[in-house]
Amino acid sequence: MFKEKILGSIYTGFFEEFFIRPGLSEKEPYEIDLRTKFSRNIILEIPISSSPMDTVSGYEMAVAIALLGGIGVVHRNMSIEEQMSIIKKVKEAPPIRTREIFLTHDQRCQNAVEYMRRNEVRDLPVLKGSTVVGRARYIDLEKECVNNDPVEKYVREPVKITLKQIRDAKRIIMEGGFDTIAVTDDHDNYLGTIVYKDLFQENSPSLDEEGRLIVGAAVSPFDKERILKIDKYADVIVTDVAHFHNRNVINATKMITKEISKDLVIGNLATEEAVRDVVSEIDKIDGFRVGLGGGSICITPEVTGVYMPTLYAVAEVRDAVDKLNMNVPVIADGGIRSSADIMRALAAGASSVMLGYMLAGTEEASAPKIRVGGSVYKPYRGMASISAIELRYAVDRYSRRTKQVAEGIEGLVPYKGSVFKIVQEIIEALKAGFGYAGASNIEELWRKTVFIRTKPRDFRDIIQKI
Repeated sequence: MFKEKILGSIYTGFFEEFFIRPGLSEKEPYEIDLRTKFSRNIILEIPISSSPMDTVSGYEMAVAIALLGGIGVVHRNMSIEEQMSIIKKVKEAPPIRTREIFLTHDQRCQNAVEYMRRNEVRDLPVLKGSTVVGRARYIDLEKECVNNDPVEKYVREPVKITLKQIRDAKRIIMEGGFDTIAVTDDHDNYLGTIVYKDLFQENSPSLDEEGRLIVGAAVSPFDKERILKIDKYADVIVTDVAHFHNRNVINATKMITKEISKDLVIGNLATEEAVRDVVSEIDKIDGFRVGLGGGSICITPEVTGVYMPTLYAVAEVRDAVDKLNMNVPVIADGGIRSSADIMRALAAGASSVMLGYMLAGTEEASAPKIRVGGSVYKPYRGMASISAIELRYAVDRYSRRTKQVAEGIEGLVPYKGSVFKIVQEIIEALKAGFGYAGASNIEELWRKTVFIRTKPRDFRDIIQKI
């Protein structure tokens, strides 16, 4: 019997072994529709979410990903109050890209000139405290700054809008010939600066029915207090468990489903059996987060010997969902390192992907910059690493230490710049991939995909040619 277990083992393969057979393209890349569902009621403009890791998904990442058309899932390695504060702040953020670039009233004009050069703008709002008191023009400062006086000496009338006027931003900037415009709340407090060149990006933000950015929140199924409080503000709740196919986890989730109003994404799970078992026990399931051990900094396979490659797990879970006639999205989570991997995951049945490694190291990732020699890095760690676990137990009294071994590692990743640039490149690559595959949207990709599998030697030959 045991010999048969070895001889009859399932070959699953890895992302890099699979490619998609090309097909007849009816549309150009710019016509591809990447809209999808993250959960039963959450619609995304692009099939991307940020992983709830404490070195990736905080306030800045959640706002940026929503502005790009995806959704950020705020990590839970913090107190309930901190997580609620971040979620509220995301919901209050302008539904348009803003940057925190401005001058202060007492800033010296020579410094202001250099600051404006670095940011490539001809004007900027001027702040006194949190209040916009005017705007300064580069041409004025450059011509008249002789004695290095404070900026307030050269201030002109402010150009600003409130959140209610966001739709008018492009018109105001174009008609006035401005490079920037300040955004304030109803109490005249500064919220950010809109830069003209950001208004010409083609992305549509992911918004709720009231026109606010959407945001998700990671929770432990055992933390009922957190779940009930978060449910009032987040758009979707995402269970954050390495192995959801666990009797205690299922029972805990079952108990809270009747008390929440928002969509519930459960996970992680990776098999058909897991889908059948959770569906038989839990009435409310609005999405499946799929993957086990596949993350770039997850060492579960090396530590425990248990693993399910993400691509195969997505396909197996998707088949199980379809067999049960469930119209529930599948989210591929773990081991996705390139736009090609995203394409493969979508083709295998995923509705969207959850990214950690690809977003780590960006300006918006929730980790500080660290300079090593002449290079800049950001920390990146698995949520089952020792330091992440210790922090979680320190801030979350409901965390249960059921394991005494780390299943994640930590390290540094090179600083990558803005996540806006990274995701834009991913989107363009996906649209090109859809074009080659002959698919105009995700559902058509599911229907048309024919996978080809390469031998490891063949794949090495491909890499050598690049």
